[in-house]
Formats: sequence, structure tokens, C-alpha cells
Amino acid sequence: MTRLLVLAEGDSEELFVRELLAPHLIRFGIYAFATGVVTKRLADGMKYAGGNHWGQVRNSLRPLLGDSAAWVTTLLDYYGLPEEFPGVAEAAAAGTDTLSQVRKIETSLVEALGHPARFIPFLAVHEFEAWYFADPGQVEKFYGQPGIAQRMRQASETAGGPESINQGKETHPSKRLEGYAIGFRKTAGVAVLKEIGLPAIRAACPHFACWLARLEALGRDT
Repeated sequence: MTRLLVLAEGDSEELFVRELLAPHLIRFGIYAFATGVVTKRLADGMKYAGGNHWGQVRNSLRPLLGDSAAWVTTLLDYYGLPEEFPGVAEAAAAGTDTLSQVRKIETSLVEALGHPARFIPFLAVHEFEAWYFADPGQVEKFYGQPGIAQRMRQASETAGGPESINQGKETHPSKRLEGYAIGFRKTAGVAVLKEIGLPAIRAACPHFACWLARLEALGRDT
């Protein structure tokens, strides 16, 4: 049995792990468990989760990495990462393409944590909600809003694919979905991703596909 601990940025990412990723990976002998980034702890032990600030991510990762028998990965958005996050400022200054910047930040995250052996960093490009654009037809069908699929396809094709959609505060993937007036809510939207399915997301999103393949391989390598 291979255990995989996934540090998720928010509630929707946690649901994705529990409802899509974990059931998929169990077929490879991998048991995936999701936990959120801890943003606040109360005196009674209650925790509040959700966020991407470096101090919170680092402090949330440390106890997971302390489990020497488990692998650890992240599910954080590249979009909106603060400059304090390892590698963000350097990647931006390099002026390279987005995917190269993301890989630089992922490498910097490993370095900042002391090169843990069982750590697989992952940032969604540009945002977790980009994966809804992998199959616009399913989104239109789910919400019953004719014309949405065409608008989504146009946005994706213009950008160069779902993972390339990111044109500012009003046009990043989740903002676009909210702007379509379909009643989109992040946590409820995971049900749409279940209809889309991992194969479609994998086919449309290369960086996601590489991450998923690496996670699947854990069942063979350990």
C-alpha cells in the first residue's frame, strides 16, 4: 500500500482529491488523503483551512513531510501566488514561458523545504478551475445553458488551451465561469469535473497530465 498526502489550497481542491483523484489512484494501489492549508488554529483545536501564503503552506506541509512512510504532493494554484512564495519573484524576472515559470517555482518549493525525498510539488496552471475548460460541452449540459460551450471553447482556443487561460483579475478561469451567469460555485462545481472526467482533463491539460502520471507511477515504484 502506498499512501499519498495531498495538501490542497481550498475546499474545492480537497473535494477534487476525495471524489476524483483518490478513486482513480486506488486502482494503482495508492491511497490518497486530502488536507487543506491551515490558515488559523483556535485554542479549542479547531482549524481553518484555505490559502496560498508561504508561511501557511510551509507550516501545513511540515507535519505531512514528517510522515516518512507517505508521499506528499500539493494542489495549489499558480495564479495568485504571492511574491513571498519560493521562486515566484525569480520566475517572473526570468521572463520565460508560463510552464517554465511554474516548474521553477515547483523546484524552488522543494529546495525551500530541504529537498524531502518523498515530495512531489504541483501547481495548477494557471488555476484549478481551468480544468472545467477541458470539456465545455459537459459544462453546458450540466448547467443547461445553451451557448456556454461555444464561449468556453473560444476562450480556450484563443489562449492556447485550458492551462493557458489567464488574462487578469477579471478573466482568469474561475472569474470567467462566474461571469457566464450559470450559477457556478467552486465547491459545487466539482460535480461538473466528475462529469468531465480525468481522461478529458488529462488530454487537454499537459501539466496536469504529467502530475497524474507521476502519481500513478508511485504504485509501481514503491
